[in-house]
Amino acid sequence: MLAKLKLAALRVWMSHQASSRVSTGAKPDASSIQHIALWQVGGVGDMLLATPVIRALQSAYPEAHIHIWCSDPPFADFLRRFPQVKTIDAFPVYDFDSRTLMRGSVRQEIRDLGDAMAAQKPDMLINLHVPALLDWWAAAWWLVQYLGISYTLGFNPRFVQEKSIFDVSLNAAERDGIHYTRLYRMLLEAAGIACDEGMEFPLADADREKATGLLGECGVMKQPTVCLHIGANRLKLENKMWPLERFIALAEKLVAQGYVPILTGVASEREMAEALCARVPACKNLAGHTSIREMAALISLADGFIGHDSGPFHIAVSVGTPCLAICGRPDAEPEYLAYKRSDVAVLTAASPEGIEVDDVFAQAMQVMRHG
Repeated sequence: MLAKLKLAALRVWMSHQASSRVSTGAKPDASSIQHIALWQVGGVGDMLLATPVIRALQSAYPEAHIHIWCSDPPFADFLRRFPQVKTIDAFPVYDFDSRTLMRGSVRQEIRDLGDAMAAQKPDMLINLHVPALLDWWAAAWWLVQYLGISYTLGFNPRFVQEKSIFDVSLNAAERDGIHYTRLYRMLLEAAGIACDEGMEFPLADADREKATGLLGECGVMKQPTVCLHIGANRLKLENKMWPLERFIALAEKLVAQGYVPILTGVASEREMAEALCARVPACKNLAGHTSIREMAALISLADGFIGHDSGPFHIAVSVGTPCLAICGRPDAEPEYLAYKRSDVAVLTAASPEGIEVDDVFAQAMQVMRHG
């Protein structure tokens, strides 16, 4: 009952905020935009989804500084490679819900966050987050109102149809079945800002040199390679990872075809990667031996990528490596996965066990032929 009352109260408050907002609807002159606040939350994959937007803003407002606000700044560090990205700061939107906001210290935290954003003097705000919980919508909308930025773009919850607190907005219902890169393009184009859908992971020569050096240290010179990402923190917590035994069987098939499987991932995934390499000695374990940038370079040098539907898969898409995602959960989201490219494939099932080794191998061979 209390949960229903909370949701009803939030709906009333947000509907009132949307109806009371008076928007000029006028797009500002490019010369008047000096600072842009860009909100995006989530992991590395979510940060990559924002890269077409960053490029579009750089083109439309070449004199502007872009300030990224995200839930985990280390995941967004590679965005510093874009010349107009000046700051990357933490926006812990997941910490703000109806329970935590009952505490005065948390309400002060969100006010302090608003003050820190205001100190950057943004002329434009673009909120790319389409929340799962109404609490997060409300926290973000409160901040939008608190900041009072002159020109804003963002999304409305499904029940807010005709009005919005944003100058330019789309309804969350428009997300259904549409890949986020297309959704973001639609939002920017509604504001008259040209935007494409191509993600980008900017790589430096030092990243490629490091990746090449690591392959050399592993004894991999001119052999074809396939990067395997067998971990994924969120999927591990949800018990939705493809079984290690199946990755082992897949690695054996790849080796039989002349490929060297390269294990990628973070330090917490190194032990699991070592277990696979112990069973298939031809595999090389580089999990935990690279930064995110170096991992991206390693994936860019590979002939293919196979892994869970997590950040490294999206990195593979962005650097142009033929790739296959394994998604063993009933709520597979086309908004993240539907790239519609011949060199990108996704295998889904209601559970990880529903995805067979032979199917993964056959699909991987097909996407690599298109690479």
